[in-house]
Amino acid sequence: MPIYEYICMKCNNTFSVLQKISASEKDTACSRCGSSNVKKRMSAFSSSSAGGDTSSSPSYSGYSGGG
Repeated sequence: MPIYEYICMKCNNTFSVLQKISASEKDTACSRCGSSNVKKRMSAFSSSSAGGDTSSSPSYSGYSGGG
């Protein structure tokens, strides 16, 4: 099950919920005030590779250009 982020429109609380893909905003209540007036937020995600290379920039060999 994925983790979704929501923001409560009543108390402005941001919270995360582990829920089924088929769940919607109307199935979710604020963890602070209990309001059902919540909106799903876009959130960043992370990923990892099995190769173990954590470099964020590409590596190049040979002529580097310039000039």
